[in-house]
Amino acid sequence: METAFEIAELHRRLGNLLKIGRIEETDYSVAIPVCRVRVGDLLTGWLPMLALRAGPDNCWWPFEIGEQVLVLSPSGDPAQGVVLGAINQRSYPAQGDRPDRHRVVYADGAVIEYDRSAHHLKAVLPEGATTEIVSSGGVSIVGDVAVTGSITASGDITDHTRSMQGDRDIFNAHTHSGIRSGPGNTQVPNQRQ
Repeated sequence: METAFEIAELHRRLGNLLKIGRIEETDYSVAIPVCRVRVGDLLTGWLPMLALRAGPDNCWWPFEIGEQVLVLSPSGDPAQGVVLGAINQRSYPAQGDRPDRHRVVYADGAVIEYDRSAHHLKAVLPEGATTEIVSSGGVSIVGDVAVTGSITASGDITDHTRSMQGDRDIFNAHTHSGIRSGPGNTQVPNQRQ
C-alpha cells in the first residue's frame, strides 16, 4: 500500500514539474516581482518571475497579464514554482521568422531591431515619441550622419576647420578692400550672422 502511494506521489510531483499557463495577476511593487498563473482550473500562489539578469547587471522587463508562460516547480511542488520565459500564442505571435534578427516590438508600436546578417540597427518610435541619450563623457558617431529636420545645440558646433561661432566672428568683422571703388575698405556687413 505504501509503495502505491509513493508511486502516485512521484507521478503527481513529476506532473507538476513543468506546467504551461497564462499570467492572471501581477505584483510589481515588491523587491522580487511576482505573479499568479492560471494553469487549467488551478490558480497558483504568488510566484517569482524569471529575469534576464538579476545581479550587478540587472534587467527590468517583467511579464504581463495574459502572457503564456512556463511554471517550473522544483521537486514538483507548485508552491516553490518559478515563472519562466513567455511562450508565443495566437494573440501574441512571434515577431520574426529568422534567427539572425533580434526584434523587440512594444505595445505602443515602437520597434527596436538588429539584423546581424545586414549589420543594421533600427529603432522606430511612435508619433510624438522622444529619445534621450545621457552621456556626460560625450557621444561619438563614426560614419556619415543624415538628418531630416532641425538640429538644435545649446553649445557651439565645430567641424575639422573651426566652430560655427568662429565663422560668425570672421564674417561679422570682415571688410573688403576697395578694388574697383577706389582706395579703402568697405564697412563690416550690416547683416550679422
